[in-house]
Amino acid sequence: MTEELGRLAFDYRNMPAQRAAKLDRAYQGESWEGAGAGGPGPIHPPGDELVLDAGTEQAGGPEAGAEPPLSARLKGRVAVGLVIVEGPQQHLKFSAQDQTLVVSEVQNGLSYLASEAPNRDVTFVHEISVLSVNAAEVVNGTTYEQFEAPWRDAALKQLGMPKGLAGAERYARSLRQKLATDWAYVAFFTKYRLKHFAYANLRGPRLVMHFDNDGWGSNQIDRVFAHETGHIFQAPDEYAGANCNCGGSWGIFGAPNSNCALCAPNGGVKCIMKSNDWQMCDATRKHLGYSEAPGGAQSVLS
Repeated sequence: MTEELGRLAFDYRNMPAQRAAKLDRAYQGESWEGAGAGGPGPIHPPGDELVLDAGTEQAGGPEAGAEPPLSARLKGRVAVGLVIVEGPQQHLKFSAQDQTLVVSEVQNGLSYLASEAPNRDVTFVHEISVLSVNAAEVVNGTTYEQFEAPWRDAALKQLGMPKGLAGAERYARSLRQKLATDWAYVAFFTKYRLKHFAYANLRGPRLVMHFDNDGWGSNQIDRVFAHETGHIFQAPDEYAGANCNCGGSWGIFGAPNSNCALCAPNGGVKCIMKSNDWQMCDATRKHLGYSEAPGGAQSVLS
């Protein structure tokens, strides 16, 4: 499945119509705070957890112990367990076209992150699963876990893993060993109702996205996915609505959040952790832990 879907997605990305659409994006350059009435919502809920740390909502959290971290820095080979989870009702199913779109958007987002590595020493290795579960959709809840657990745990069971974040971590660790990578994380996509359309654990092991991608649209999953992957590799939010500050110690280099819109000179510069742009600031390069962190690199993606 991984090879077939990967090839179909690559071909889809390179269709002239798709390439043209990427050059004419809605909400290009908008802050991740959202576009207000009639537009997309904020990438993270105001006043809520902007990035979820491991074990924030679930007793026990990921597996404890002395095992090495899964996402200490963005360097070398990275395993991505892409898990598309559909339910029994029609509105919860993924068509073949939906599946191809998700994979193509993930490819595009990760290609951007790899292209920004100054030494071109980042490679993403995928394992793709499309799983049908019989979990009931939660329509009322107050936590991420309440909405996510039924379908996620059913999917993890099909993958031979225990439930909860511990299961997601174990799956990521198994992928790292199987695919011989330096790092690994799990990316869940679903049409089940979520507390919020996109979120991730700081330092992993997982991120979660809804296919609709809120008002940003499914054809802009790539940039939101790249942003959430930034959190996996310890990059903080930089937009004003995140109530960021220019301090802190982020990533393997312990760099401050110096591009925070609330305190950086002139509000900072464009950056994937700040706005809907294929731009990377020096601060985020340091947070991600690239081999070098010089300025000036620009992406060729659109």
